[in-house]
Amino acid sequence: MSTDTPQLPSHATSAVTGRRRTGDRRTVDRRTEVLKILEEAGRFLTARQLHILSVIQGSGAGLSTVYRILRSADAAGLLEVVHVPSGKAYRLLPDSHEHRLECRGCGEGVLFTSEALEEWLAGLGSRYSFHDVRHAVSVTGTCRRCLQ
Repeated sequence: MSTDTPQLPSHATSAVTGRRRTGDRRTVDRRTEVLKILEEAGRFLTARQLHILSVIQGSGAGLSTVYRILRSADAAGLLEVVHVPSGKAYRLLPDSHEHRLECRGCGEGVLFTSEALEEWLAGLGSRYSFHDVRHAVSVTGTCRRCLQ
């Protein structure tokens, strides 16, 4: 394991790391490491998959620790969560605006754009008198490989 402390993704806030007490550095480091693994994966991962990657990379975060980190990050609004056959899968929300089509089976996905969707969403806020409207579009299906 590297002696360098991994950095949280740029859009992850202190709401995830929380306030650190003296002697609590290991917990914060594990949170940082687990979120970094999730960011680098660039796709949806289950808690078990994330735990396995964490062990492989030397973090040593237990499965219950991974679940706590995911709950905290989700409560802070940093994650997108989808339901998959084995439970839930998580992905760190990107810094930039994007739309993804994700496979519910394996978590693989593709980015897509849609001018018609953007136009419809732009009018939605004004129609209901909302301001500073933001959106995240999650489209799921089953990829060809998972159908076989």
